[in-house]
Amino acid sequence: MVGLTLAHEHLLIDFTAVLTKPSEASQRGRMHEPVTLENLGWVRHNWTSSIDNLRLFDEQTAVDEASEFFQAGGSTIVDVTSVGVGRDPQALLRISRRTGLNVVMGSGFYIDSTHSDWLRAASVDEIASQIINDVDEGVDGTGIRAGIIGEIGCSWPWTDSERKVLEAAVVAQRETGAPLLIHPGRDEKAPLELLSAVDGWGGDFRRTVLSHIERTIYDRGILDEVAATGVYLNFDLFGHDESHYPLAPDTYMPADHERIEQIEHLIADGRSSQILLAHDVCSKHRLKRYGGHGYDHIPSRIVPRMRARGMHEEDVRMVMVDNPTRMLTFN
Repeated sequence: MVGLTLAHEHLLIDFTAVLTKPSEASQRGRMHEPVTLENLGWVRHNWTSSIDNLRLFDEQTAVDEASEFFQAGGSTIVDVTSVGVGRDPQALLRISRRTGLNVVMGSGFYIDSTHSDWLRAASVDEIASQIINDVDEGVDGTGIRAGIIGEIGCSWPWTDSERKVLEAAVVAQRETGAPLLIHPGRDEKAPLELLSAVDGWGGDFRRTVLSHIERTIYDRGILDEVAATGVYLNFDLFGHDESHYPLAPDTYMPADHERIEQIEHLIADGRSSQILLAHDVCSKHRLKRYGGHGYDHIPSRIVPRMRARGMHEEDVRMVMVDNPTRMLTFN
């Protein structure tokens, strides 16, 4: 049973691919400090500038934090940590067994800066073959199979290597029937450009998830245009309430109430069957151990808030249970 699901998370990850050096010399030493109560305020605002913050390496911490979601009624975590940023099939299996949660592992590759020499030289068919093997047979002979293709990373502007990887992911989607989850570049034009390519390669929008909707699309007209394609729309940054967004400083990170308002808009427009929710935890400062919201934030605080604002129970169930169940089910 899929049950209550977080549709985009990271239990273990090396996210230093997005490390951002502070511009001020006096601040650069802080990059190497461990995350502590004393520097947590600085880390929250400059979360991509702390090496320690970007490393979720401790399996026991992952078990403790994921268990909070289980205790809040959670059933499934979709871990879309890609090849190149620390995907760890054996550890995910252990975490699943120790917490009682279903952990769905992803397959594929993240943004260009994480691509290996092999990946840059490989053909579309070679990359697709590896993804297909992950889904059908399991990773590197472990028998641990991926249940989703993604997180497939795309920057803005899109790079040639990322384009090749996404095309391979679409080939794998066609071959396996597995859902495809895409990380779009940080520009409002990115989602429609990516979806146009997916459509051209024969991808299935009904089996495609577009992540990070809230930090990518601010204009309701563009949101409606993307929703009209029929893809799943993943509002997956709940709890990330620091408005400063160091990876796209000319934009902003919406607050939770803005995410809820976008979701209410889509539900009013008849799009409740396309909505998914998650936190995209990928740094220490968002874990409870380090003063963050944790993996139980959505069931413990967001869902009650949605109900208090008048969201119908069938819509709550749709976004938390029915949609992820449909998205993750394939032969």
